[in-house]
Amino acid sequence: DSRFSAARLPVQSYIWDVVNPNTPDQELAPPSPLCCLRFNPKSTDTLVGGSYNGLVTFYDLRRQGGGSPLESSVIEKSHHDPIYDVFWISSKTGNQCASVSTDGQVL
Repeated sequence: DSRFSAARLPVQSYIWDVVNPNTPDQELAPPSPLCCLRFNPKSTDTLVGGSYNGLVTFYDLRRQGGGSPLESSVIEKSHHDPIYDVFWISSKTGNQCASVSTDGQVL
């Protein structure tokens, strides 16, 4: 049904600063609309996002063009449904994360 296609959803996501609510601090351009997004508690310049099409994307805001994904999961090894939560796992490196979806997988 074309009414529910991802083409109708806005793809851009924005990071706002509550002190300056008139303009976004950063615009993210994921390959598919983001359903969830989390900052890394050990490195606040890195984020992980869960997309409508099941992809997990990583962002580094320190990079030039930090709004485009630094890395993205491959579609064959991603979720088959939208991702509804992503979270960073406490580890020595601080760069491991997990994602959950209604497809019954935790990746």
